[in-house]
Amino acid sequence: MKFRCSQRFILWVMAVLLALPVCLPLFNSQFFPMHDDTQPSRIFLLAQALLEGQFPVRMVSQLGYGYGYPLYNFYAPLPYYFGALFYLMGFSVISATKIMFMLGIIISAVSIFLLVSSVFDNYSALVSSMFYVYAPYHAVNIYVRGAVGEYFAYGFIPLLVYGLIKILRLDIHKPSQVRIGIISVAIGLSGTILSHNISGMITGYFLIIFLAILIFFRLIYKKNMKPIIFLIIGLVIGLGLASFFFLPAIIENGWTNVASLTKKGSDYKNHFVYLDQLWNSSWGFAGSAIGREDGMSFKIGKLHLLTALLAFGILLVKPKKTTGIGFKLVMTLSIVFFLSIFFMNDVSRYFWSIIPGFSFIQYPWRFLNLTIFSLSVTAGSFFNHLKNKKLLITSITLLFFLILGLNLKYFKPKELLLITDDYYIESENLKYRISKISDEFLSQNIPIPIKEAEVRQSLDNISSSKTSFVKEKDTAADKRYSVTVHNNGEEVATNIAYFPGWRVFLDGKKENFVIRDGFINLNLPIGFHILEFRFTDTPIRIISNTISFFALILLVYVSLFWKGYDICQEKKQ
Repeated sequence: MKFRCSQRFILWVMAVLLALPVCLPLFNSQFFPMHDDTQPSRIFLLAQALLEGQFPVRMVSQLGYGYGYPLYNFYAPLPYYFGALFYLMGFSVISATKIMFMLGIIISAVSIFLLVSSVFDNYSALVSSMFYVYAPYHAVNIYVRGAVGEYFAYGFIPLLVYGLIKILRLDIHKPSQVRIGIISVAIGLSGTILSHNISGMITGYFLIIFLAILIFFRLIYKKNMKPIIFLIIGLVIGLGLASFFFLPAIIENGWTNVASLTKKGSDYKNHFVYLDQLWNSSWGFAGSAIGREDGMSFKIGKLHLLTALLAFGILLVKPKKTTGIGFKLVMTLSIVFFLSIFFMNDVSRYFWSIIPGFSFIQYPWRFLNLTIFSLSVTAGSFFNHLKNKKLLITSITLLFFLILGLNLKYFKPKELLLITDDYYIESENLKYRISKISDEFLSQNIPIPIKEAEVRQSLDNISSSKTSFVKEKDTAADKRYSVTVHNNGEEVATNIAYFPGWRVFLDGKKENFVIRDGFINLNLPIGFHILEFRFTDTPIRIISNTISFFALILLVYVSLFWKGYDICQEKKQ
C-alpha cells in the first residue's frame, strides 16, 4: 500500500512537471497579445475593489469608460481572484497574470490525473494528463484567445467527473468515501461555473441528461437510490457555492447589452466547424470567421484521436479486460464525444435554435473542451492494458516525446512584447483603450464614445458653471463629493452609468434621481452639501450571497465533520 501511494504521488508530480514546457513562454519579463487582451487589467481592478472593501466584487472602476462597470456581476470571477491574490502578495500585475495562467494549466494536469488514476491506474492517468494538457485547442485558449476562464473550467470538469464516479461506486468504497465524492462534485461544479459561465451551462446540460438517464435505469432495475441522493447533495452544494455569481448574472443581464453577444460577428450560425477542420486546420492567431475563412485552428490532434480510437477498439473487442466502471466511463465519454462533434457541426443548427440559452454559447467550437476531455481519458485507458512494466514505461516515454514533437510548437504566443504594468492599469488606458475591448456589460442606452475625447467626465456636465464640486472619495462602489450650489434646483449630470443597486444620498439622506441616456442625474438645492453615490446589493444579490454562504458552511461541515452513513451494499459491478 505504501508503494502504491508513493508511486501515485511520484507520477502525480511528474504530470505537473511534464506540463511545464507548456508554460515556458510565461517564464520571461515580456508579455504577449491575445484576443482578450484585458487579463492584467481585470486582475488589477478586482484587487483594487477588494482593498476598497467589496466582497464579492461586482462593480469595478475605470472600465466601462470610467462610468462604473458591473464586470464581475456577469463575468466569471474565480481565475481573477487567484490572480488578485498574487498581485496583493506583491507581484507585478503582469507577473500575477502569468501565475494565473500557469495555475489554470496545472489544475488541468492534476485534476485529470486524479480522475483517471481512480478508474484505471496511475500510468494511464499520466498519459491522459499529457494528452489533456498538450491538446492543440488548449494552446488556442491559452496563447491565441487568452480565454482564461474557459481553460480554468477545462481544469475543473475532470474533478466534477471524479466526484460523480466516487459517489456512484459506493458498492466498492467505504461509506466515508462518499464525503470525497460530494466535495469533489461541489468544487468541480462550482469551479466550472465560477471560471466560465458558458462552460458551466454546457456542462449543466450534459449533467441533466446524465442524471435523468441514471435515475431512469436505477428505477427500472430497482437499484440503490442512495448514490443519487448523495450526487444531488453534491450538485446542490456546488450550485449554492456559485449562486452568488450566476443568479444575479441571469436575472440582471437585461440591464446590459449582453444580448449583443449573440448578434452579428458572434452569431453561432457563422461559426460552425467543418469536420475536416477537426482533423487538420491551419494554425493562426486571428479569429473565428464565416465558412472556412477562420484565422485560428480547431484541430483535435491526430495523435489524440488515433490513440483514443485504438483504446475504444480494444474496449469493444475485449470488454472484460476493462474494469466495470472503466468500461462505463469510456462508453459514456464516447457519447459525449459524438454529441460535442455533432453540436460543432452545421447539422445541429435546428437544436441550437430551440435549446434555451444555446445562442449565448456564441461559438459552437467551444464544445472542443468536452471533445478533448473525452479523447484524453479514453486514450489514457489504452495503457491500462499494458501489463509489462518495461513496455509500459518505454511506451509512455516515447509517447511524451512524440506529443512534444507534434504539439509543443503550438504553445507559444504570436510575439513577445516589452510591456509594463502601466499599459494595463493606467487610468487613461483603462477608461478607453481597455474599455473598448469589452463593453457589453454597460447599462443600456449609454452612448459609446467613438474617440477618447468623447468619454464623459465626472460631475462636470452641469447646467450652470456656478456649481462647484470637490471630490472626497472615489472608489468603484462609493463616491463622495462636497458640493456648493448657487442656484436652486441645479441639475447635475453624472458620469455614473445606472445599474440596479446604485443609491444617492444628499447630506446623509436618500435622494431621488432620474436616469438620462443611461446616466444618473439629480437636482440639487442651493447651499453646501455632501453628495454620495453608493453601489449596494439588490434583493437577488442578497439572496444569492446568503445561499452561497450557507452552501459554504455545508461544504465545511461535510469536509470536516460528516462521517458518511451506512450504505446498502450492492453487488460489485
